[in-house]
Amino acid sequence: MKKRFLSSTLLIFTLALLAMNIVRAQTQPIFRIGVLDDERGPISDGARLAVQELNDAGGVRGADGTQFRLELVIQSTQGGKDVGTAVGNLGQSGVIAVLGPADSLEVANNLPILQTLNVPVLTPATGDTLLASDNSGRLFRIRSAEVYQGRALASYLVTDLQLRRIANVQLELDIDTAASIIGFATAASALGVSVQPSLQVQRDEDIPQIVNQITVADSEIVVTYGDPQSAATLYTTLRESGFTGLFAYNHVDDPIFRQGVPFQQLRDIVSTTTWPFTASDGAGIRFRDNFIRAYGEIPGPIEAAAYDGIILLAAAINLPGELVTNLSQLDNIQGVQGLLRPAQLTRGETNTNAAVVQLGAFGAPEVMARYENGQKVSLDAPVPTPTVAPTTTPDGVVITITQARQNVRSGPSTSYGVIGQLSEGEQAKVIGATIDFAWVVIEFRGQQGWLATYLLDVFGDLNTVPIITPPPTPTAQPTSTATPQADIVIDTATVAPSPIGVNQPFTVSLSVRNAGSIAAGAFAVAATFPPNNVYASAVIGGLAPGQSTIASLSGTFTNTGFYSVVIVADLNNEVAEGNGENNNLFNFSYFINKPILRQGSITLNAGDNIDLEGNAIQNDATWNLNGQQIDALGTAKLGIIPNVTLDIVHWDLINPSIINQTTILRTSMNAGTIIGIITADGNRGVLRVDDIPGNQLKVTFIVFQN
Repeated sequence: MKKRFLSSTLLIFTLALLAMNIVRAQTQPIFRIGVLDDERGPISDGARLAVQELNDAGGVRGADGTQFRLELVIQSTQGGKDVGTAVGNLGQSGVIAVLGPADSLEVANNLPILQTLNVPVLTPATGDTLLASDNSGRLFRIRSAEVYQGRALASYLVTDLQLRRIANVQLELDIDTAASIIGFATAASALGVSVQPSLQVQRDEDIPQIVNQITVADSEIVVTYGDPQSAATLYTTLRESGFTGLFAYNHVDDPIFRQGVPFQQLRDIVSTTTWPFTASDGAGIRFRDNFIRAYGEIPGPIEAAAYDGIILLAAAINLPGELVTNLSQLDNIQGVQGLLRPAQLTRGETNTNAAVVQLGAFGAPEVMARYENGQKVSLDAPVPTPTVAPTTTPDGVVITITQARQNVRSGPSTSYGVIGQLSEGEQAKVIGATIDFAWVVIEFRGQQGWLATYLLDVFGDLNTVPIITPPPTPTAQPTSTATPQADIVIDTATVAPSPIGVNQPFTVSLSVRNAGSIAAGAFAVAATFPPNNVYASAVIGGLAPGQSTIASLSGTFTNTGFYSVVIVADLNNEVAEGNGENNNLFNFSYFINKPILRQGSITLNAGDNIDLEGNAIQNDATWNLNGQQIDALGTAKLGIIPNVTLDIVHWDLINPSIINQTTILRTSMNAGTIIGIITADGNRGVLRVDDIPGNQLKVTFIVFQN
């Protein structure tokens, strides 16, 4: 009977505790975080694990001490096809921040849509040009950019392996792949090695020739970036040709690449990653094991980055002020990928951690080296000691430092001077506090030291300590001189020839200047020119303060028209410019057209013909005998081109899809009307109606070469 009573009592007690926890979870305030990913995508999985762990530990503490639960709102973009709908749904969900998307092109193409959310957007995309394209200040990258991975790879190959004959191959002609190539080559050059030959594969038929050039150069390693199928074909072709050197590829985990390489040849391929699942440090092991227990799968670098994104948001929520500002001021936050240091990096970057791996006998990545900002760090990076409560009952009230470094001030506000710092885990006895307990006082180096309470763990009852009157507010100090910085700017840009000819090389000459007060090291300038997405770049070896140089960007177009491009100075943020990063973009406009074959003005009387080429071979149009219409002759075609003037007409505007009529009526023409014509000889041209007096037609004409 007693056993039954005890069992019933235990059951009732357990149910009561469960009910209390449910009520507490339901009443605890919530912060919602949006995720642009599939329900079981890598961003969702990494973020979900972090949120669960934080909520299980009691939630996230706000600046006022309130404990918040985190909640994810996951919206799929359907592979980038429906970003607008996903963003719209998040906008109506009251999210405080968004994680994703993971694809660089998806972020770049939808940046204006993402900016409409007006909340921080944390993306694991690694494309070097993303942050330079953002003018909102709300885009953060939660994985290290390609440029930092390129520095890590260059350091490992040149410094550790002592390689000198390095070839690189660009497998896709897009801006991100080109930026990765430039970042790696620039890093290798800074270490004294010129990457040669530097090759491009435009189609797989080029690969045998590429292999031959690599063989002739006797390259010790081939570093490749771009399409995984082409990378697999290049690698297997190299091995079949007898190449015995190393091979590096930046996407060795891509299934397409792995399926294209025989299993026995996968070993020894070198790559970089932002986080290897074979990491041996404490934070990496704990994350990997917890992820496997939760999902039954091995996590990858995007899962790790998403987990770290939630950790950063939790730390930023803990601070007073705007979330986006708090994110940019965080420093030395321990993440799965390593230390997260937004405050020390250029705007939007959160970390520079990268690892160099080499595939083992069965294809798993063995960690060869780890880097932070290109500098080698320990493979087993130490994890900061977690905050612990005093092991014995403290006498009075005791605080514990929870930040990596905490300023101790001479009074209770940031207007008072810093008199020292305490490190995470250090403890001190509280001897007093402000009347609202927002600040506490400790004995510090023989004087009173003040600490903000919201940054601390407090053990004991603050009501038991005396209220201490703050010292007089210090007088404002003169603004300190700004730290000297380099500042890369583009002053002018000119193009030759102008207008640019189709299928003819063009060169944009840039006047690039260091407007800062200290020397700038090597950096790149680049742009992707529409309409044919022509990527062009130049590496500048360095500039002294005030020094200018001319950089040239060249290419060839196949279409005509008026276009504008944003030219990026210091493409990969190689130069520390402080606030000078904001003036790295230069808008440049240009005109592309085909050469003019013939132009002039003519008055047509009723019944007169016109031969635009003037070669007396065949006429192209006639002004009808009764002066009521213009008719095409032979195989010529006519059509009105709306909303243009003669000075902006170009070859592609005279499109056969609209230039397909044989007659244009006088009633459809006014002074200024532009009539496109495809001549009987097959050339494209235009007629501008200048006047229609009586039975006459006065026109100005231009005909272009094909």
